[in-house]
Amino acid sequence: MVIDGHVTTEIFEHSGGRCARVTIENAAKANCLTSRIIEELRDTFAALKDDEELRLAILTAAGDRSFIGGANLKELKDFGPVDARRYLTLLCNANTAIRNMPVPVIARINGACIGAGLEMAASCDLRIAAAHARLGMPEVALDLPSVVEAALLPRLIGWGRTAWLLYRGELIDALLAERWGLIEKRADEGRLDAEVEELSERILGNGPMGIRTQKALMRDWERMSLQDGILEGIDSIAEAFKNGEPRKYIEDTLSSLKK
Repeated sequence: MVIDGHVTTEIFEHSGGRCARVTIENAAKANCLTSRIIEELRDTFAALKDDEELRLAILTAAGDRSFIGGANLKELKDFGPVDARRYLTLLCNANTAIRNMPVPVIARINGACIGAGLEMAASCDLRIAAAHARLGMPEVALDLPSVVEAALLPRLIGWGRTAWLLYRGELIDALLAERWGLIEKRADEGRLDAEVEELSERILGNGPMGIRTQKALMRDWERMSLQDGILEGIDSIAEAFKNGEPRKYIEDTLSSLKK
């Protein structure tokens, strides 16, 4: 039996520090998520989490037509309840590995971003999409609900727009997705890599521990009450001043203001 697709990981040194580029390689099948691909994504991000020198990760896919075209329907068509639970649990674990990354993860959306693909994009911290990308949650067309990290969508775009996506089952273009806040940036044709690079440079230009602490705080804010989140931030700032790095960055900023 031929198993479609795999995942590649490139570790590279940017001027601002170490970065990882994780690429789904299944372009001939619209980069749909086979069980094998999901397992590789889960294991890849779990391993990257332990790299203390890592500053940033980028998730993308091969080609320019599809980011992730959804779940692998050839697998799904023969599923029973046990198979469905196994596949969705695996997908949830992969998305959780992305969400648990201690550094920002950028989704470089190079084309169609559908169903499980949009759930995975929502699990990233930031999303930049090519102008031709179309995004949506068409599971209801298969007489199925949208599940797992579809639960993140109301936090991103609100309940009404989430209902619009999930109940209609239609795709929206990148322009509307940007207007809704489903993506942070719509890149003009031919400028996707430039936009990802510009965002990467901005992130990498900031203090590494500050970014890691901010990422951890934002994950905490998701589960905390407002007051607890505020108090958690005070503790984080106090902890940050235990080392000398903030002082160095503050002194550099003051020096630049004098010029």
